[in-house]
Amino acid sequence: MKMAPKEDEGRTDFDVVIKKHVWRLIGIGAACGFVITVLVFSGYHFGGISLFCGSCHSMENNFFSWRVSRHKQFACIECHLPHGNIAHTFVYKTYAGIRDIAGETTRSYPYTIRLTKQARSIANVNCFRCHFSTVEDTPMAKDGGDCMKCHKFLVHGRPAGQGGLSIE
Repeated sequence: MKMAPKEDEGRTDFDVVIKKHVWRLIGIGAACGFVITVLVFSGYHFGGISLFCGSCHSMENNFFSWRVSRHKQFACIECHLPHGNIAHTFVYKTYAGIRDIAGETTRSYPYTIRLTKQARSIANVNCFRCHFSTVEDTPMAKDGGDCMKCHKFLVHGRPAGQGGLSIE
C-alpha cells in the first residue's frame, strides 16, 4: 500500500537552498541596490553640471552666451530648477530632461528655444531668490513681476538667427 506524500516534501528542497544561501542572496540584493543608487545619484548630479547642459547642439548658443555673462558662476540648475522641495526638484528635472532629450533626438525643438510657462515661473522665482534685496521696495516685488519682461537677454544674450539642427 502506497503512503500519501508528506505535505512539506515538495517545498523542502527549495527551503533548504534558500536557508543555505540566504545571506548570499541578501548580500547580492544589497550590492545591486547600492550600485543602482550610486548610478541614479551620479546621473542626477552629472545632469546638473552646466557643461552637460551645453553639450546638446540646441543649447550651444545659450551655453556660450551664459559663459561670458555676469551669471557664469551659477550653474544652469540654479536658475532653471525649482528650489526648496527636493522631491519637486527631482520630478521637474526628470520631466524637463526627458522632454529635452526627446526634442534633441527627434530634432523637434524650435529654432529659438523658449521657456515654457512653468520654466519661466521657476526662473522668475529664482531671480527673486537671489535679487530680492535689490527689488524688494519696487512695484515688481509687490506684484510678483516678470523679471524676463525687461531682462530677457541678460544671461543668454539675443538668440542666433536660427538654432536647432538643420535637417537636410
